[in-house]
Amino acid sequence: MNFITQLKPAETAADSFTEVFGDSLIIWAILGVELFFWLFLIGGLLARYVLKRRRLSTVLLIGVPVLDLVLVSLVVIDLHGGAIPNMSHVLAVLYLGFTVGFGHNIITKADAWFAVRFAGATQQVRPKNGPAYVREQWNDWLRMLTLWAICVPVLLIMKTLTTGWGDVELTFAGILNGDGFDHLFSTARILTIVVAIWFVAGPVYAVLFRSAPEQREQREQREQREQREQREQREQRR
Repeated sequence: MNFITQLKPAETAADSFTEVFGDSLIIWAILGVELFFWLFLIGGLLARYVLKRRRLSTVLLIGVPVLDLVLVSLVVIDLHGGAIPNMSHVLAVLYLGFTVGFGHNIITKADAWFAVRFAGATQQVRPKNGPAYVREQWNDWLRMLTLWAICVPVLLIMKTLTTGWGDVELTFAGILNGDGFDHLFSTARILTIVVAIWFVAGPVYAVLFRSAPEQREQREQREQREQREQREQREQRR
């Protein structure tokens, strides 16, 4: 009896996991793709800056977008086989939108970090105010908008083709209250809210309160301080 009692929490947890993510292998495919994303990225940059093998680096970095195609293919095969969309499919869509919207920026920043760390490149100073800062905020928001533009239509199409809209109250109040809650519709709604909040807290705030350029003296002091910190960091690494 004690052994059976000890098994119940594990069985309950497994049942809860299956209820949310289903019994398909998509969730494990996502974890595998995410793992290989970082392996290909870090391996490609190590090959370029440490091993000086640019051809190997190019091959590994080309593998990064190929992973997206693999994941999309697995999701299509799973849904075509009759699987009902669940949270694992939602995560797959979010992963795809994230890699398209933010993937290039992540690779660029990682490449810049490796160049500073292993090739002696000068670290770029991020703007704190002024037009450059505003432009950076717009670019970040546009990346999020790209994620939204990919994920939301796909989620809504998946809902239309599977569960339909009979369970959703398509009114303003119903959408705000989450009437007819499911993983597909609620995720699309949350992404829309995030895009709106990001727009206000990012580019709008930057335009209204951070668009004035820094005073020349303040900018020079900041740049000198950051350059001094970079030199100290390089000396510590040696």
